[in-house]
Amino acid sequence: MKNNSIASRIIGLLLVVLQAAASVVLIISILNTKILTGWLFAIVVAVLAVFLVANFFILFAMKKSPLAVKIISGILSVAIIIGSIFALRYTDAFNGFLNKVTQKNPETKQYSVLVKNSSEIQEINGLAGKSAGFLKTDEKAGNAEQYLQNVVKFEATFYDDIDTLCSVLSGDIVNAIVLESDRIDMLKEEAIDAIKDTRVIYTFEIELKTENAEISDKEVTKEPFILYISGTDSRAGVKATARSDVNIIAVVNPVSGKILLVSIPRDTYVQLHGTTGIKDKLTHAGVYGIDMSKDTIEDFLGINIDYTVKVSFDTVVKVVDELDGIEIESDTAMILNAEGKNKKCSYVVGKQSVDGDCALRFARERKSYTTGDRHRGENQQQVITAIINKLSGSKNYVLKLPEILNIAADSFETSLTRDDISSFIRMQLNDGTKWEVESISVDGAGSMQGTYSMGANRPLYVMLAYPESVENASKKIQEYLTVPVKFATSNE
Repeated sequence: MKNNSIASRIIGLLLVVLQAAASVVLIISILNTKILTGWLFAIVVAVLAVFLVANFFILFAMKKSPLAVKIISGILSVAIIIGSIFALRYTDAFNGFLNKVTQKNPETKQYSVLVKNSSEIQEINGLAGKSAGFLKTDEKAGNAEQYLQNVVKFEATFYDDIDTLCSVLSGDIVNAIVLESDRIDMLKEEAIDAIKDTRVIYTFEIELKTENAEISDKEVTKEPFILYISGTDSRAGVKATARSDVNIIAVVNPVSGKILLVSIPRDTYVQLHGTTGIKDKLTHAGVYGIDMSKDTIEDFLGINIDYTVKVSFDTVVKVVDELDGIEIESDTAMILNAEGKNKKCSYVVGKQSVDGDCALRFARERKSYTTGDRHRGENQQQVITAIINKLSGSKNYVLKLPEILNIAADSFETSLTRDDISSFIRMQLNDGTKWEVESISVDGAGSMQGTYSMGANRPLYVMLAYPESVENASKKIQEYLTVPVKFATSNE
């Protein structure tokens, strides 16, 4: 009997030690999220501490505890250990998500080396001793040339515009041309004739050295702030510069509990920040980096943007599949090829369930609609909303939240800090604010114009914004930035 008692106490002590370790690690992880603070955090710590002390006395310190009490205490200790480990999956996943999306990594720019289909050059080493053309208007072309010269030695020549660059290749004046991969995608969509008889023999990336951005000193739980959301469907990842297909200004007023969403169509004809002369599509600003998009919109609307969020739709497939599909509503019947797969996506008019491949294809389609990219933006917003609804509509998917956060972290990047995000979520948990959301859009008329990125001699479709529409958007933004007087006076 004595040996049984000693063994029982040793097992009890082991359980208590494991319980203490799991509780401490969980508390540290919760502290790192900075979401549960004050009395909520105190309650969690108190509950864990009470059960730890109680189990310590019952399982180890007290020599003559009733067997039934010891069994119950042991089961409770095991349950707390398992529960703590389970909770750690969520806190660690959330901490990992915050660390990843707020990490200040430099943007990258991807380049491709193109040759004619008839060229004898099959790989990059074949360019040795030959010639390659670069685009003068690409401010990072010199960096690209330097990078490539370290791979293979060749003769470089810089040309004034995209048309000249493509023509010197087709006319055999140079053996190859080097272009940003995103600009090649632009040519495929808007001027396929310029590169239709070419192929890519080499692709590389360079890092963009950017100046340290000013960090906003706004208190996101107490002051209105402006957030720029840039949506891209780049396959090169969220770190790569890419056209901004979705451009939304979110004005968040935590005092009044209101949010204004201002959508600016991707084809809006704007003066790129720091340039003169010919204007360009807003979407093309993203090719020069998110700061160019941000600065250009600030000039366009006469505002100061506090924070940016860059969202890539490239990981939609994995997220939607983790959710076992989502429900979308199409206003057009169509059959589309899934991205990069031998698979057909069929859509009917009305509501339907789609998997990840077909959700992504739906979010990227524009040619099936008369309103083109405007409709694509609506589809992308619909996919995002469907994902949120699926997550919030069923408790079953709470179990998959760590996996979903891990996937989503690869498709988000923000200038908001960890403290900004944590404090905002903490405010929402404490106050339970029911946000009022108003959505407006800048409107305009279609036109064919030359662009800064593609040259004056190659007119592209653009949207000329109505001045009154721009003015209305600017006024609305200023209204939402105003803190209500009743709130301001109540805090005095």
